[in-house]
Amino acid sequence: MTETPMFTRRLFLAGASAAALLPGAALAQSSAPTSVEFAAACRALSGFDAIPAALVTGAAKVFADPDRTALIEGNASDEMKKSLLKTLYTGMHAPEEGEPERFAYPEALMYACVEDSLNVPSFCGGLPGYWAEKPADA
Repeated sequence: MTETPMFTRRLFLAGASAAALLPGAALAQSSAPTSVEFAAACRALSGFDAIPAALVTGAAKVFADPDRTALIEGNASDEMKKSLLKTLYTGMHAPEEGEPERFAYPEALMYACVEDSLNVPSFCGGLPGYWAEKPADA
């Protein structure tokens, strides 16, 4: 006679599925502002319809929860708004004390303004060696 094992694949999959749902449930009940609300507030403040996720995530990491909550609720200070706009446009957070932190340089909004005519300076504008060929108009 064989015994049925106590730990089956079904039991494992059920436990893994339940565990995957727990962090989401814990986050849903926290009072911290969500990234969706923060992203919407950043779009409203900057005037851009789309802001890269890396930029929003980096900005959310450098600003404290009370600042993000104040921005979402619409009662953020002018200094905080200026600091956030500077962070979104440069892709870098430069606190008054400490070293500046660059987190989303190529995705910065300063390049979105001129993307049709200017490449991010750290990236090549064409195929490798394109600068060695004679221009088409010459």
